[in-house]
Amino acid sequence: MTKIAFIGAGSYGFTRRLVGDLLTYESLQDVDLAFMDIDQERLDRVETVISRLVTGRKLPRPPLFTMDRDRALEGADFVVNLVKIGMLPPSFMDIDLPKKYGLKQTIGDTSCVAGVFRGLRTIPWALDFCRDIEQFCKTNAVVLNYTNPQAPLVMACASQSRVPFIGLCHSVQGTTSQIAHFLDVPYGEMTYAAAGINHMCWVTRLEYQGKDLYPRLRALIREHGIYDPVGGPEGKAIPFLGPARLDMLNRVGYVVTESSTHFPEYVPFYARTDELIERYKVPIDQYKRNMENKARQAEEFYQKALRDELPPAERSVEYGCQIVNAMLTDDPVRVYANVVNDGLVTNLPAFSAVEVACLVDRGGVHPCRFGELPNSVAAMCRMEINVHQLAVEAMLERDRRKVYQALMMDPLTHSIMTIDEMESLVDELIAGQQEWLGEYLPPLS
Repeated sequence: MTKIAFIGAGSYGFTRRLVGDLLTYESLQDVDLAFMDIDQERLDRVETVISRLVTGRKLPRPPLFTMDRDRALEGADFVVNLVKIGMLPPSFMDIDLPKKYGLKQTIGDTSCVAGVFRGLRTIPWALDFCRDIEQFCKTNAVVLNYTNPQAPLVMACASQSRVPFIGLCHSVQGTTSQIAHFLDVPYGEMTYAAAGINHMCWVTRLEYQGKDLYPRLRALIREHGIYDPVGGPEGKAIPFLGPARLDMLNRVGYVVTESSTHFPEYVPFYARTDELIERYKVPIDQYKRNMENKARQAEEFYQKALRDELPPAERSVEYGCQIVNAMLTDDPVRVYANVVNDGLVTNLPAFSAVEVACLVDRGGVHPCRFGELPNSVAAMCRMEINVHQLAVEAMLERDRRKVYQALMMDPLTHSIMTIDEMESLVDELIAGQQEWLGEYLPPLS
């Protein structure tokens, strides 16, 4: 019997979305499901929603809802990781404290100060998590990781554990779908290739019926500019790639897969000054607004569950259940995943975590060699990889100096703050987050 364990199951949206995906696959109708969270109230709400979703399904036994992680993991074949260590208070601290030094962030889940500290909080938990998986799960259990920051977690876990730790995101399929709508071509018939790092993956090839789509895309941007969405048929809006992303397309020739909201945190070009923030319409503090929206949407979904008014399950763009289905049925699928770079992208460091196409079958997730990225975009990836590597080393070596150095290497941070300011900020954030960092990064004596 196949078992899937959801850890951090109180997630606002991912749990119900992935279970909805699971219900659309014939091969996954008889899986054993376990849901774990450390918050009893969230777990109770998840139980209400999931129980309604699986009503009428022939599951081998009722889903397990527990606060005991070991019990949830016991005998699992697949583990879906959805945790957010510390939840919102430390994430808001990561975003708010840097403002006094002039550093303004938008999302803060992977890059810049907030991304570094989310990684510092999560790496110790992830290493312990992998040890438990080795002890309680089946020998060949696979982690499907939706927790950010993807790259540092993949790197840290790969260095310390044998567990396949597969980082999953939706930015590649989301962006390429937007491009297909933008160009009015059938998404299923468009071919593309992309590679890079999570949230900074680059679409290097776009084709439809054997023809390069990039000339059409660039022409549209020249015609309409980087600020105005292109109107669709009958006045319908077409998904808009946003100012920062389109500006970068004009400058390097390729589309980056992260949004114009998030991408400005990865580079020093769009959020360094208030004037640039205004020019490129960078939505500072968007993470806080996102959390408010997600909480409201989760509450609406929960109320529908209480009234037995949930809509039929529809398959989302997430790769998680596609991977599970392919491994169970040997019906292969191509996904984009974050994995350790082992000659996959030849001009990115071997220790880095890269986002590349992977083929999945009964044998597991098989990353595909991409080759060489254009140097202009590879250089931007390498800047972020330096930050990821130093953050991972800081936790593995329990070395505060490497946290300082991670911010010294961060493109947006070092474009705004002095080294002394970076060190002061690091010390203040570590002092405020001892609950999660203390064993690895103790307070200054």
